[in-house]
Amino acid sequence: EIIDMPKFTTEDVIVCNQKLLDAIVACDYDVYKELCAEDLTAFEPESHGMLVQGLNFHKYYFDLFRHPSVAKKTEQMPIICNAITMSNPHVRWIGGGEAAAAVISYVRLDQSMTAEDSGPVTKTMSETRIWENRNGKLVNVHFHKS
Repeated sequence: EIIDMPKFTTEDVIVCNQKLLDAIVACDYDVYKELCAEDLTAFEPESHGMLVQGLNFHKYYFDLFRHPSVAKKTEQMPIICNAITMSNPHVRWIGGGEAAAAVISYVRLDQSMTAEDSGPVTKTMSETRIWENRNGKLVNVHFHKS
């Protein structure tokens, strides 16, 4: 029996991706986990070129900021503002149209400022994420950040 999967739009992918980036900034692992597949794979600077599989590697960083010694350091240098923005996102559908999967590529702009900084700092990196329609829900199944 063929099940008709819901169709997603390019805007749906962009919205889900921004929601994921916002969860990273907010250190909200529950939202992050909801938007990512349990079998997520990734290449990112933190993994030093190694393929990361699953969510445990990423959960470490969410837990790290809740650790008492790190929390004490952040209290001493509170973050005034932190944001992640996608510059010029481009979405490409693969595998049978808007019901299957999408690749989103963009320049990621990480903006931050602490009370100790002399001004805001913006870091840029290239990021590509693959979103798959699994059981009628868009989930992030892979990303590459450099």
